Amino acid sequence: MKNKLIGILIVMLLITPILPVVTSIEKKDPDVLSTSRWKETETHSINPKIKEIIEKINITLVREFMESLVVDIGNRETGTEGCKEAATYIFEQFDSRGLQTRYQNWSSWGSHIYTGFFRSQNVIGTHPGINPQADELIILNAHYDTIKDIVGAVDNAAGTVVVLAAAYVLSQYSFNRTIDFVAFSGEEKGLLGSHAYARALYDQRTPVLVEFNAEMLAKATSAQTGKTIRLSLTEDAGWIADTMKTMSQDYGLNFTISQFEVIQRDAKSGWSDYFEFTQLGYEALAVWPGEWDPLMHTPQDDMSNVNFSYLVNTTRHVVATIAILADMKIEQPQLSITNPRFGTIVRSDTDEKLYKYKTPILLDQTTITLDVTPGSYPIENVAFYVDYRLLFTDTEPPYEYLLSNLALGFHTIDVIASDTSGTTATDEIKILNINIQKN
Repeated sequence: MKNKLIGILIVMLLITPILPVVTSIEKKDPDVLSTSRWKETETHSINPKIKEIIEKINITLVREFMESLVVDIGNRETGTEGCKEAATYIFEQFDSRGLQTRYQNWSSWGSHIYTGFFRSQNVIGTHPGINPQADELIILNAHYDTIKDIVGAVDNAAGTVVVLAAAYVLSQYSFNRTIDFVAFSGEEKGLLGSHAYARALYDQRTPVLVEFNAEMLAKATSAQTGKTIRLSLTEDAGWIADTMKTMSQDYGLNFTISQFEVIQRDAKSGWSDYFEFTQLGYEALAVWPGEWDPLMHTPQDDMSNVNFSYLVNTTRHVVATIAILADMKIEQPQLSITNPRFGTIVRSDTDEKLYKYKTPILLDQTTITLDVTPGSYPIENVAFYVDYRLLFTDTEPPYEYLLSNLALGFHTIDVIASDTSGTTATDEIKILNINIQKN
């Protein structure tokens, strides 16, 4: 009976105007959600550990990884023997560095673009942190698969080389935070491998500081683009971009670090594997070359397409930034919505079941709860918005609000935590709210 009622209500959504969850007249400025700050670079003292890490990344190292993937293995289309051979090679590299190494087997139907049923595996190497109090995971990932009959040197053996070189160098040092080095298959089939990994991470409630996505970082054909890195980033990751920018100047790399885009949480698709993380509320930083590659997905994307000097420098930027983040004290507040959760059907604050889609379904009144971690300054308040209208401002923990209005439709919940310095952290979730019971 319950299932029939739910089905009737969902059908009604197609013919009934959406009822507002709130009637507040205060409109939230959508620009408030974008909290990236690109500050003037400050000069810091040189850390010998970071300097040594940078110096260990050289052309000999990255060329060896690149040749193994592109020349020795070649095509790595998901589901082929080449893809399996590449997974074995990556596993052996992680394992030889003493990382906690494992395969993550996944299977998935493709989309109307990528038809068929696919099976493959991600390769994960974990470098455990030494400080239990710094429990936020840092992820560095790239996809190792290619399209059919292509060896994919720039797209994306280059990103995989960044991950392999990072694992090789960073495994030689201890850090406060845990680092996951991840190689995905299935990216060229519709981000299938990264979906499996990100969803498992979310379902396990693993705290994540940031996900780095390395993509095509070996393409540079001019002096200008040879000194440029572009970033796509989520709304709260601006300080991480600042960290990379400062590091580049402090250690003499002197690259231009530019913002390509602020990633929209409600985007319908993404350019690479970072998309699957942003859809589940994680902060992400996608690292791109300074120019696009017209040879991607063509037979010309081979070893001759690779600028090894540029690949060395982009790898240094990513690896050094991760090393800094893995040890540093986080000054920015951190915020995540803990109820409702993505992919759940919720009744009276209880997750009745998980289902494969992202948008949570709320069947009656639900308490919006948060995990809020202060940075260097105390939290001043947390504001709750529905459809960009201010709903409630809470000044004391636990920060929560009971969503109890009559509602029938899709809505967007945003929360913004502000500390006493004015620094903010945000989170957002889209819900299907079906509450037809009066308080």
